Amino acid sequence: MPYIYDYLNYREFLQDFFKAQKKERGMTQLTVLKKMGISSTGFLSNIIAGRNNLTQAQINDLTTAIKLSKHEAAYFEALVLFNQAKRIKEKNRYCDRLSALRKTRVKDIGKDRLTLFSRWYYVIIRELLNFLPYTGDAKEFARLIDPAVKPQEVEKAIAVLEGIGLIKRKADGTYIQVDTTISAAKEIKSLDIANFQLDTIEFAKRALERRSAKERDISTITLTLSPESFEKVRTEIATFRARLATIAEDESAPDRVYQCNIQVFPMTKKKEE
Repeated sequence: MPYIYDYLNYREFLQDFFKAQKKERGMTQLTVLKKMGISSTGFLSNIIAGRNNLTQAQINDLTTAIKLSKHEAAYFEALVLFNQAKRIKEKNRYCDRLSALRKTRVKDIGKDRLTLFSRWYYVIIRELLNFLPYTGDAKEFARLIDPAVKPQEVEKAIAVLEGIGLIKRKADGTYIQVDTTISAAKEIKSLDIANFQLDTIEFAKRALERRSAKERDISTITLTLSPESFEKVRTEIATFRARLATIAEDESAPDRVYQCNIQVFPMTKKKEE
């Protein structure tokens, strides 16, 4: 049977589970549905495909039908609740529960959480290294970051960034950026980025109140769009972000780290909703 603790998506686990069971033990979706007392033959296929979700009662019946151990069933339940949660607070809560229940094998999924976005100040500290050498003076870095962080948080950030290969220590003891990509489970990566984005939105509100107009550029525009026009807007934003990245890459004398947030979201519902 697939090792359930390797999974961060319960639908993928079920798909692999039934493939393995059908081949080795003859257990099929139909036999499981019979044990669950469900007459719809497409029930599990719809769950695996993401068309439907599991209820709490169905979670209990399914873990019994496929003979998960008590601990495996608890992990599967947390996995379902994590994947089906709508709000970020809920996802964070269930993610923490998964971390507590996980039993690692060779693959340590816990390390996937240590991404560039798991703490908002990780990305700030990494960008600071672009123009300010870090020689171990965590107080200096902590003093420069706004809002303030603790020196021990700077030290932790340096250790994490080095550990995941985003910075490296030179022979003289200073640290520099390393151009590399981060491999993380998509469910965790998207959650970390969502948390990071929530933090930066709060910082934008703070900047509006505390920074002078000369130090910031915050503007808004209200639009009426069709789905096709919305996709054009998304393309324009992606192009604009790429141009900003090029400007930053070509910068020869940076002296501050800036955060640029671009948000487009609906403020009305569709008529059919």
